[in-house]
Amino acid sequence: MKINLFIQCCFFMTMLFSFSACMKDDFVESKSQATIALDKSNLPTTFTVSNLKLTLKESNSGSVYTVPVDISKESASTEVNFGTYAASLEGDILVSENGKEKKMRITARKEAIVVNANTVSIDLKLFLSDPSANFVFKEIFYTGNRTPENKAYHGDKYFILQNNSNDTLYADGLLIAQSYYLTTTMRVYTPAIMDEAFTTQQIIMIPGDGDDYPVYPGEDFIIANNAINHLQNNTNSLDLTQADVEIELLSNINVDNPAVPNTISVAGNLLMHDRGFTGYVLARLPQGLTVEAYKKDYAYTLSYIATNGREISVEAYKIPNSNIIDAVNLSVSEGYEWLVTSAALDMGWTYCGTTNSDQNRYGKSVIRKSLGKTIDGKDLLKDTNNSAEDFQAESSPSLKK
Repeated sequence: MKINLFIQCCFFMTMLFSFSACMKDDFVESKSQATIALDKSNLPTTFTVSNLKLTLKESNSGSVYTVPVDISKESASTEVNFGTYAASLEGDILVSENGKEKKMRITARKEAIVVNANTVSIDLKLFLSDPSANFVFKEIFYTGNRTPENKAYHGDKYFILQNNSNDTLYADGLLIAQSYYLTTTMRVYTPAIMDEAFTTQQIIMIPGDGDDYPVYPGEDFIIANNAINHLQNNTNSLDLTQADVEIELLSNINVDNPAVPNTISVAGNLLMHDRGFTGYVLARLPQGLTVEAYKKDYAYTLSYIATNGREISVEAYKIPNSNIIDAVNLSVSEGYEWLVTSAALDMGWTYCGTTNSDQNRYGKSVIRKSLGKTIDGKDLLKDTNNSAEDFQAESSPSLKK
């Protein structure tokens, strides 16, 4: 009996070890060949990538697999244990657009990836982000519309700004200024300050105490001339009641919507040039300056020699280039003579209409092109500091339904 018991115990232990070994073998064999397909449809056509890192992190164990990845190929692969994973990709991307390079980031993320088969395919869509991005002019509708009687109608002009960054930004305190200089009239101005500052007589400011107007990543902020439904006055026009703020125009053309806050008139009256012979900048006041202090410290007198030989003196304001967030030059090919901003701010110009009095310009807008998509699916707007390349000229206004 003792011998039989001993034999039975030995048999039981042998079976136990065999079973454990089988479990261990089964566990070791519970691996999958994961293929990660790289969807590059949101990226520009020309780019260079560096410091690229692709990882798979198992949600329960915390195990992290670093996957070798070559951006020039359509996929990457690695062997992983069964589990539930999150895939992350990050790297630097140098985007080349028309000979100008811009350093940005490339990102991707996908969660809740279940790996429970010998092979698994993972689709990973790549996105762009710009760590240096800020607000940009998304659209400038400056031409106005004609009435059915073919009369000019100017109250429906507007700006659209977009938060082109990955962070929530605040529109409070933003300045929009129109250039004093015309892109169609090149003169020798004294003093010559264009490489240091932007010259203007017309400046508006977005109201607020610093956190009244949050603009989320990829979202828009609309500044209307008159924030009313212009279709009630002109069937060729559009409805601007959705504007975030409206410009307080000259009293004879201002139609106030009490439900929409007014911008602050810092200097002059911002009357958008309907042929687009000016430039616009988006800026902020130098840090710590009030509007009153700015107007005192940054007012200056410029002069030029007119065609009749007389010296003309003009009072204007300067906005330091270092405080300018974005700039756009507008003109027409028939009359263009020069840029009215430093080339460091904008190296080109965009347009609606091609001649000085082009009647086809009405009802057209300039809209910034998309460079790709952000991880939230928003358009990342093209910003190479060259309006000729960054904007789609003669577009249909986006707010016209």
